[in-house]
Amino acid sequence: MTAGLLLGCYAAATGLLAATGLLAPAALRRPWALRRPGLAISLWLALALAWVIAVTLTAVAVTVPVSLTRPGDVSGGGMPAAAVLPGGPAVAVAGPLLAAAVVLRVCWCLASALRRGRRERREHAAFVAAAGRPDRELGAVVIDNGLPLAYCLPGGRHLVVVSSAALAVLEPAQVRAVLAHERAHLRRRHHVLLTVATALARAFPQVPLLAQAGREVAVLAEMAADDAAARSHDAGSLAAALVLLARAGAGAGALTAGRPAAAVRVERLLTRPAQLRRPGRIAGRARAAASLAVPIAVICLPVLAAACSAAGR
Repeated sequence: MTAGLLLGCYAAATGLLAATGLLAPAALRRPWALRRPGLAISLWLALALAWVIAVTLTAVAVTVPVSLTRPGDVSGGGMPAAAVLPGGPAVAVAGPLLAAAVVLRVCWCLASALRRGRRERREHAAFVAAAGRPDRELGAVVIDNGLPLAYCLPGGRHLVVVSSAALAVLEPAQVRAVLAHERAHLRRRHHVLLTVATALARAFPQVPLLAQAGREVAVLAEMAADDAAARSHDAGSLAAALVLLARAGAGAGALTAGRPAAAVRVERLLTRPAQLRRPGRIAGRARAAASLAVPIAVICLPVLAAACSAAGR
């Protein structure tokens, strides 16, 4: 039961307190994320997945008579403390059912999100193939549209789409920067990360951490693509292009340069916050790994303690 209690506390801390700011790790603070959006995405997803793992293992742990005490400890009646299961058969049945429900809910929402995203991208790609014209010089498909648009369509062909209105209002340097931004989305497979975050948020919208993760990952993915484009193109040109593209949208299943959080991204491109130093990046990756390892370690501690005790006899 000790393992179950610890896992329950961990799930509450990550799912509720972390997202509301009471125990917010550095990964969830916007100033830190502005400096290293790619790493911040990893930490958001790690915390979200850690919550799912912790809740699942908690449901299992409370039904398994495992304690963090030594196997030789006994309780009243001469029975080992580990063998006592409060709640009896009802808890023994409810725990695995709850764990299975959590896993099935996550898998269902993830499968639905993947299926829906694939269908929307396929339908929009068919529209682009019929209405657009490939431009080899740009490496993109141009569509006739009165709104300034630039977006990518992940999938089999990995399309980058730009509208005729965007080409009319953007300068050549701005067009190149925007297209580099969209190619960064495709190269880093941001659509997969967004699908995972969105699916977790849909599975458990009442959990603040998961509800916020979908929105935050969407913004951070745009910032990461901004950084990739700014390494080889003028950041000012990209910022100016974002202002013009922010008022337009894109089709379903697309990642667009203009949104979300265009105002924050423009300010960030113009001010260029200092990049996180190597020790900070290592610490961030360690926190992401620890977020996933802690719930698994807690449930494994009793097993390891029992094995060590048995080996020492």
